[in-house]
Formats: sequence, C-alpha cells, structure tokens
Amino acid sequence: MKEKEILEMQRLIDEGVRRAQLRLLQRAGAARQSLVVCRDGKIFEIVPEMEQNMGDSNCGDPLARRKQR
Repeated sequence: MKEKEILEMQRLIDEGVRRAQLRLLQRAGAARQSLVVCRDGKIFEIVPEMEQNMGDSNCGDPLARRKQR
C-alpha cells in the first residue's frame, strides 16, 4: 500500500469514529441521559444538551416510547 492510500484510509476511519461519537451523543441527548467516557486515563461525564424533544415527557423512557408506537 502506498503512503497516500494509508493516510486516506486513516482519514476515513477517523471520520467514521467521529460520526459514531456524534450519533451516540445525539441518542443520549434524545434519551435525556449522560455519557461516561475515559480519555487519557481520566473519567468524564458528558451531559448532552437536550434541545430536541424538550416538551415530550416520555422521550427518556424507552418503554413509554414503545407503547406509543
């Protein structure tokens, strides 16, 4: 593999990881939950902003959402 191909593959992998992290953060925000992550040996709690579904009283309860379907 050429160096250019390796760098492109690494860029695509990094982009996929960033997208997955963003989706996880969005899901946690929609469910009104926080995330606990470990970065550089330290534990952090990330509380996503809950701008969507603020008026929906059942958005944090998966069973209530399932009953609505």
